[in-house]
Amino acid sequence: MQESDSYRHINKCRLCGSLDLNLCFDFDKVPLGNNLSDTQLDAKNVDKYPLYVNRCSNCKHFQLGVAVDPEKLYATNYTYLSGVGESFIKHFQEYALWAQNKCKLSSDSLIVDIGSNDGTCLQEFKNLGYRVCGVDPAKAPADLANLSGINTLNCFFDEEAVEKIIDSSGKADFVTSHNVLAHVDDLILVFTNIYSLLKDGGYFCFEIGYFKEVLKNSFFDTIYHEHLDYHHAKPLAKFLTSIGFDLIDLSINQVQGGSLRLFLQKTGDGKILPDAQIFLDKESKSILYQDEIISIWQPKIKKNMSQFGKKIKEYASDAKVVAGYGAPTKATLLSEISELGSSDISFIIDDNELKVGKFMPGNGIPIVNSSELINRKPEVIVIFAWNFSEDIIRKLKSIVDWEVSILVPLPEFYEEIL
Repeated sequence: MQESDSYRHINKCRLCGSLDLNLCFDFDKVPLGNNLSDTQLDAKNVDKYPLYVNRCSNCKHFQLGVAVDPEKLYATNYTYLSGVGESFIKHFQEYALWAQNKCKLSSDSLIVDIGSNDGTCLQEFKNLGYRVCGVDPAKAPADLANLSGINTLNCFFDEEAVEKIIDSSGKADFVTSHNVLAHVDDLILVFTNIYSLLKDGGYFCFEIGYFKEVLKNSFFDTIYHEHLDYHHAKPLAKFLTSIGFDLIDLSINQVQGGSLRLFLQKTGDGKILPDAQIFLDKESKSILYQDEIISIWQPKIKKNMSQFGKKIKEYASDAKVVAGYGAPTKATLLSEISELGSSDISFIIDDNELKVGKFMPGNGIPIVNSSELINRKPEVIVIFAWNFSEDIIRKLKSIVDWEVSILVPLPEFYEEIL
């Protein structure tokens, strides 16, 4: 495996710096999940990159063995929008109220969101009367946020971004981030920059995909190049307290298939409070530390996805029109492992207009808007955005007036007839 200008191999732990990394899972070479193309030919000929997960023997942090150039991942063709899912919007509404009560924020408080996307989260804080500022390197979502009145810096969160925010708005009272801190290239630098941005006594709360839930539920498709880190609590607690954060609490919610929320305060002491310690003690007995289960995890997934792919191919060979619903990043690895292509899935419906008219990387499946659902009346719909399956099935029930089979691949493959 050769280094290239587009990616580099990661040879030391991204949290503790240890050189003792061991291979856990290897998915060979896979296209970038968000690298949608303008033509089917381009989509089928996109570059593929190694995708494998290592675990640090020292701090037990899981992480990719390869880092793709962030410019390729985010700055040019990144189309994810956080405001598309209804359940996600509701989550942010509840989250803003929680932060208001928990942190005793004042009317003049500054809220900063790292990886703010289209401003969906910050909109809820703005609705409560707070000053807000977002930072996101992806141009299309950042432009949408600014158009909607959410002040957003279209750049990576580096020292320059911190200086810009402090110069224009002062230090932050509350810094947040949602399902982003698995993505950043220099994780340690981002954490230290957040510490610098906060006022003394300010709060930092972030949510990330919880790798315990990934392992427990076989959510393998959340492993992709944009996700450099696969987090659990213990390695994060060790690092964040070492730079001066108190770890107040840890909790789990069901957003994005299972997220871990860390709630911290800038004190300079680096303490772990009792509620957080209880969580850490429980985690140490979980699947994250059960090597015998981890060793059979990937072979089990390959077997299950082979059966899933076979079912769809049977429908397609019976001349049924098979469509997908949702073209999230995770659909790329899922379709690769299931060996699904444009001859199996005729098209994918997506509510994100930035994706409509594009083609999925690797397999070239066209992405269309929801009007095609009525026009083409598919007999089978595969929900690739399975983490929003309840929202999607509810929507389909209000639209579909013909018999259709709904297939949901994860957490456990099931079929429902509408």
